[in-house]
Amino acid sequence: MPDWLYVLVSVAVAAFVGGVTNHFAIKMLFHPRKPIHIGKFHVPFTPGLIPKRRDDIAESLGQVVAEYLVTAEGLQETVQRPAFRNKAENALRGFVERVSSSELTLRQAALRVWSEEEFEALKSKLAAGARATAMRGLARLWEHADLSSLPVKRLVPGWSEENRKAWSAALASALLGVVEEELLSANGQRMLSKMAAGLMDRAGGFLGTMAAIFVDEDKLVQKMTPALVQALRGEEALSKTAQAIETRLELYGEKPVAELLALLTGEEALGWLNGKLEQLPLERWLEQAENRPVRSLIEPWKASVLGFIPVLTERTLRLIAKGIPAAMQAVDLPGLVEEQVQRFPIERLEEVILSVSGKEFRAITWLGVLLGGIIGLLQSLLLLFGGVG
Repeated sequence: MPDWLYVLVSVAVAAFVGGVTNHFAIKMLFHPRKPIHIGKFHVPFTPGLIPKRRDDIAESLGQVVAEYLVTAEGLQETVQRPAFRNKAENALRGFVERVSSSELTLRQAALRVWSEEEFEALKSKLAAGARATAMRGLARLWEHADLSSLPVKRLVPGWSEENRKAWSAALASALLGVVEEELLSANGQRMLSKMAAGLMDRAGGFLGTMAAIFVDEDKLVQKMTPALVQALRGEEALSKTAQAIETRLELYGEKPVAELLALLTGEEALGWLNGKLEQLPLERWLEQAENRPVRSLIEPWKASVLGFIPVLTERTLRLIAKGIPAAMQAVDLPGLVEEQVQRFPIERLEEVILSVSGKEFRAITWLGVLLGGIIGLLQSLLLLFGGVG
């Protein structure tokens, strides 16, 4: 065989062997997927490296991610960066702007998140929860403030003799004004006519008979009305009414809240208050609210909400940063990563690695061809020169 042909064949064979070796070495990272047995004999290097060591890789990757890549300190630093805070503020401002300009009603907006049945159930739960919360809050307040024995005067702000006099005068003036309006009304005039007729009937005897004959009830009422109105507007009526109200206020101020409510309602105080809470038409209020546009709920407070966003963002991010270590401990990031890697299909992992590093793997294959060719060339030249020598 000519020397040049011998060298060419040696280079080609060595290059082929180098390329094939590297190619199969890469393939053996992922193949075979499962161990191969011939009878009881286990074929070496099966399964491939990654399928065989997947559990170890998953555990190591979980530790690396938790200890070096996604750490509590790194996440805390991220959420506290000014750039991150600015992005959060801009996101909140954008949300407020979208809501304030939305034409959707509250119901329409809710139905984008929940189904009709879920929304109705949510409303029922919301009403029941609000009512139960109010009743629990009332019970705690009643017990904590000891309202069963607390005097009314200690519960009412500004309770003093001077204020009682002012309140009594105001109540007396309002009360006498209401009485005057009632007397001047058609119902009031009819009432006075009945009173006049009753007085003449009760007079009896000769005087009663003469009054019934000669006295006109309507004229009597017309003369009585100005006199009664003048009396109601007089200082004496106002003073005596205010004094009576002040006396009652002083008396009621010494009574415990529970006793006063029981006196006024005829029921046990806490039970009466709970009954009133149960009667609150929360369901009707929710139905009225759900038909209002979302923007009508935001627009009156828009300026205040936008002004509060920086403070809200800072406080929220501070709370998030404070809770990150506990959250990561609860999540168990190493275990989570390990579990996800173990569940990740080897086929899909091979596709991902080859899509990212396919060029490098092909370069390694051709590098084997090149190195094999160089080795074949050197080997053939050494053999030729050694034979000549």
